[in-house]
Amino acid sequence: MNSNQPLTVLYLWGVLIGFGLIAVASVSVHLADAWINPMFLRHVGYVVVSGIALVLAYLIPTERYSQFHRAAWLLALLLAGLVLVPGIGIESGGGRRWISLHFFTIQVSEVVKPLLLIFIAGYLANNFERTQYSIAPLLILLIAVGVVLGLVFVEPDFGTVAIMGTVTVGVLFLAKARMSHLLLLGGFAISGIGALLYVEPYRVTRLVTLLSPWEEGVKLNEGYQLTNSLISFGRGELTGTGLGTGLQKTFTPASHNDFIFATIAEETGVVGASIVLGLLMVLVHRIGNIARTALQKERHFDSMFCYGVALLIGFQALIHVGVNAGIFPTKGLTLPFISYGGNSLLILSALIGMVLRIDRTNGLDPSK
Repeated sequence: MNSNQPLTVLYLWGVLIGFGLIAVASVSVHLADAWINPMFLRHVGYVVVSGIALVLAYLIPTERYSQFHRAAWLLALLLAGLVLVPGIGIESGGGRRWISLHFFTIQVSEVVKPLLLIFIAGYLANNFERTQYSIAPLLILLIAVGVVLGLVFVEPDFGTVAIMGTVTVGVLFLAKARMSHLLLLGGFAISGIGALLYVEPYRVTRLVTLLSPWEEGVKLNEGYQLTNSLISFGRGELTGTGLGTGLQKTFTPASHNDFIFATIAEETGVVGASIVLGLLMVLVHRIGNIARTALQKERHFDSMFCYGVALLIGFQALIHVGVNAGIFPTKGLTLPFISYGGNSLLILSALIGMVLRIDRTNGLDPSK
């Protein structure tokens, strides 16, 4: 094990959190005409709580999570079902995605992510060799994950479904499942996506908007966010307009979370946007190294879990940037560690704490 690796992961987490604080302050400065404003102060509170979550997650041995991976699936199923119950789930923006606990709200799809990662890693740890020659355990895993994601889709939250579906297949690939089995299951997944487009016609509208945001998007009243986001990229050029001086954030809805990368590109240009992306890529690579070390030591839960975290952060960042740049249809996904908000930041920070614990365990394990 590289003795500098855990410090590097922790350092990258801290730097990304710092970039997030600057980005949120810059995005929200126009709301109160001041850098220190209510939105920024709330985000500072979220950062403090997220740091505590990281430490608490680090203190718990990963064997505890592995032992209760079935319970994690049951909890994910329960939460995904409860949020759809009137009176429990909070209805907002045409969907039910939050459960109120009076003092704070839980975004169920964010909590489902780590619970499914724990379940996937635990299931694969118990069936590691079988998944390499039999399609049966793959089907069982995908059905179990699919039931939970089906409920998440009803909220509706197609972004989380796409992310976790991709992460599941990615972890199976890294667990050395047969490519023929993955391709067969992938065919079913593509058919499912086609069915979703048929059931929800507005998704076709978003696709049309993506292909022609300036004409069809405006005509269908769907291109407002995307066109403003693209203007942000154009205004940023190489070095940006300067922190706090971005114009398009005042027109772009959700510029503090779902479209925060567009503001970063406008105010810091290609240089600043590239630095943020580079930091995220290095973090994903480092977590992948920790997963590979755990796999070499035959710690299958630890390795599959770390691979899942790396894929989750990587794919979520990729889709967020792709949506902002007009590569993917609009989805409500935050930029990891950067976007404003408590649920995503807290969950991702806790996952980093678990990864750091696994890296520590790799160093203590004398095998191989």
